[in-house]
Parts: sequence; C-alpha cells; structure tokens
Amino acid sequence: MKKIFIITTSFISTLALSQVGLNTATPQATFDVVAIKTDGTTSEGIIAPRLSGNQIKSADARYTAPQTGTLVYATNAVSGPTAKTIKITAPGYYYFDGRIWQSMGQDGTFTGDIKHSARTADHGGWYLLNGRAIASLPVAAQTAAAALGFTGNIPNATDRVLKTKTAAEAMAATGGISTITIGRVNLPNINFTGTLTGAMDLAGVHAHRTQGNTGNDGQHNHNVVGTTTLNGEHRHTPHESSRPRAGNTGAALFLFGNSTLGNNHTGNYHGDWANPSSWGGVGAATTTAPAGNHRHTLDGTAQMAGVHNHAVNIVSTESGNHRHSLDNVRASVPTGGSGESLDNRSPYLSVNTFMYLGE
Repeated sequence: MKKIFIITTSFISTLALSQVGLNTATPQATFDVVAIKTDGTTSEGIIAPRLSGNQIKSADARYTAPQTGTLVYATNAVSGPTAKTIKITAPGYYYFDGRIWQSMGQDGTFTGDIKHSARTADHGGWYLLNGRAIASLPVAAQTAAAALGFTGNIPNATDRVLKTKTAAEAMAATGGISTITIGRVNLPNINFTGTLTGAMDLAGVHAHRTQGNTGNDGQHNHNVVGTTTLNGEHRHTPHESSRPRAGNTGAALFLFGNSTLGNNHTGNYHGDWANPSSWGGVGAATTTAPAGNHRHTLDGTAQMAGVHNHAVNIVSTESGNHRHSLDNVRASVPTGGSGESLDNRSPYLSVNTFMYLGE
C-alpha cells in the first residue's frame, strides 16, 4: 500500500507541475501513455469509462459546454433517446461535442440511414429491408428498430421505390400500384370522329321508309278514273253545233216540248228566241236551269302535263338480311380497346435496399 501511495503522490505532483507520462520519464504530450510491453504478453491500451446508452442519457443534465470533448464507450444503444443521445445507436466510442454525443467509428452513418446496394445479405450493421420480424434481428438491432418506431416487422422495400413521407403518413408507410387502369371517367370529354367506308353488318328482316320527290322524267299521261267532287249550282249552255243553220245568226238553243195550251202564252218558252211564233210553239232556251250540287263521273286519260315531280311517302316491304354501303360518312367511332392495364414503372435497375440498425 505504501508503494501505491508513493506512485499516486508522484503522479499528482507531476501532473500539477508539467506533462504527465505513464510508463515513461519523458512524456511527449500533456498525458503520454507508453505500453509496458510490446511482445504481446500483456494487454495494452486505454479504456474509457464504459456506460450503457441509458446510463449516459440519465446524466444529460451533467453534460454542457464545459464537458465538450468528453470520451465514453457506450456498451449498447440508448432506448427512448433524448436530443443529446439520439446518435447513440450502437456500441462504440462516443464523444460529446458540447451539444450532442457523436460516434467516433460510424463514419457519418446513423441508425435509420438507408442505402442501395448490390449486396444480398446483412453486413456491417446494415439490414436488408425485406419485411422480416424484428424479433429475428440481433438485440442491438431490435433496440434500434424500436427506437425508430417500428413494431412487429422492419419495412419491406421489395419492388418499391422510396418517397418522402407527408405529414399525415407514418414512417415506412406503403402505397401506390405499379399499373394504371384507365376508366371512362379518366378519358377527355370529347367525341371520336372518323370517316367510315365499307358495308354495315347484316341487320335482319326490316322495312325502309321512303319519303321525298321523284325525279323529273318528261311528259307522260295519267289514267283518270273516279268521281268529281261537288262543285255547287251552275248552268249548262248548248254546243255551237246546235246553232240554227241556213244563215241564222242567233244563239244556240235548247228545244223543249210540252208548251202550255195555246202556245206562246205569257210565261211559257218560245220557239226561236227572235221570233216567238217559230217552230210551232216548241219551247227553246239558251241555258239550262241551275241543277244544284252534283257530281260528274270521270273515265279517261289525262293530258300530258310536262316535266314535273311526284311526292313519295311509303314504307318498303321487308327485304331480308342485307347490308348498306357507307362512303364518306361522319359518325361516332368506338375506341376498340380491351381495358388492359398500363405498366406505370419507368425504366429501372434492380438493387437491394438496406437500413442501418447498428452492429
């Protein structure tokens, strides 16, 4: 005990006066440690204080600006990290930079970092994101996964691309599809038009209505058979062939018999209109009396009427299956599509996706 006391006293005295050397009389820095042996028979080196991540976290209030540069060895990752211990994600050496504990051996890699690689298996703290159970990972990786908010399984990045999450999305949420199906509601509100040339499909037995005018086809006759309509009261005059002959220039007359007794009495018909005593009192008149409404029967051929049209409005007879020819017809045209889904993926290179959960 006396020897240990003397060494300790000497060390404190030397530290107070100048540089300190351990196992050397000529220290080359403020504190210079030299190995006791170099032949491998002893373990040599410096061991910093060894604390768990949670033990370091429990002393958060003790580490402020004056403790900048403090060195510790974390034996495991912290659970439920604070702002100062957020980067204590795996066992290793950490130093305090005055604000946060920084790793000395991760080369800027932190828990939750993601990378792409051609490697196919876990390596150096990097774990393949294949959706496996968190319970199947090493204990340190389980702790890191839990700290990132994963429960049950790690994310599965198989056949997926990465995107930045929205404020409403949970970390590692999945979504989207690799194909697109266009429905009618996705099409622009337009009509497809085109020119149709060819023949329509068979339409079955049906009739066609014809309506319009015939073409001009020159002079021709029409047969007329029927009865005229009523045309009101009227008189008839004799034909010129009934005029008296032998130079008589009087008007043509109708002759009537059955004059009253005594002939040519007042009110009876006379003979010659110019000489009432002619023809022995036979009555005569230039026109008939009105005959009232009546009809006339027609039977014969109408005269030619010149070039003209006839209106037609009929229904043709049923004509069986047949086609209609189309030429330069404007019509709505179906798309002819089959509704096959579109591949929504851009050209790609397949690699694996890994997340760093610590060693």
